[in-house]
Amino acid sequence: MSLQVGIVGLPNAGKSTLFNALISRRLAETASRPFTTIDPHEAVAIVADENLEKLSKLINPDKTVPAAVTFIDIAGLVKDAHKGEGLGNQFLAKIREVDVVVHVVRAFEDPNVAHQHPIHESGSLEQMSEDIETVNIELELGEIDKKPTIYVINADEEKMGNKEILKAKTEVEKKYKSEVVILSAKLEEEFIDLETQEKREYLNSLKVQEDSLSQLIGVAYKLLNLITFYTIKGGKEVHAWSIVRGSTAFEAAEKVHTDFAQKFIKAEAIDISDLLASGGWKQAKEKGKIQLEGRDYLVKDRDVIEFKVGS
Repeated sequence: MSLQVGIVGLPNAGKSTLFNALISRRLAETASRPFTTIDPHEAVAIVADENLEKLSKLINPDKTVPAAVTFIDIAGLVKDAHKGEGLGNQFLAKIREVDVVVHVVRAFEDPNVAHQHPIHESGSLEQMSEDIETVNIELELGEIDKKPTIYVINADEEKMGNKEILKAKTEVEKKYKSEVVILSAKLEEEFIDLETQEKREYLNSLKVQEDSLSQLIGVAYKLLNLITFYTIKGGKEVHAWSIVRGSTAFEAAEKVHTDFAQKFIKAEAIDISDLLASGGWKQAKEKGKIQLEGRDYLVKDRDVIEFKVGS
């Protein structure tokens, strides 16, 4: 069963917009009304990986396949969701199925998008705290408050780096002992139609150096306790695979193909940095860099593995 990340938050916090940006295509309808998302959408988001890019340049394969994280777009929670309000039972049940929660917190101003519980100024630390507590109470009453959580502060693009938003990030990290990512979901969705270089130039103009979306995916990957190993299929396909930390070579072989596990003989493994430095598999083997491992070998993050199987 694949590990999944569920996107939650109050209605109109920007969950579906973030989801669209994550998968780089607009699968979920977005609108300025509650319960836009009724049936949870599921899709994968690509994990940024410089090592995979370097390996692909070295091998020059016909195909390169990155690792990915599965995200679920879950409709907004409202007060008394645990009692069934706002289709709460259905949505809480879906949250119980995920392994990590991304909690989207509204910190943007938009007169055309109603705020569910406007007690303080939208985007203020007080309002964000109120919104977070509303959702967290429902999760706790629904007996699903123990999941690893990433808080996403969904801000206006021009406020992503201002003092109040940065202060809010620090306060949320401190109070909830969780990772916090600041981004503008609306801006990230608009980036869908931009080339990578155009995106970088625009971020630089906002004085934002880090790719917030890649950061979010990376944090989710870490909280899912995943690592990456790579395979090279006859020089024609370079593939990054995600696997739970502590998995064996046998389990990794099964991830690639069930036949590999059933006919497993041995695994040849090398850290990707050693392979890149050697200039290729043949050169690495000549230098004695490739290790021969059995089925119980614990796969390391960044291993490149070739499985030897019987007929």
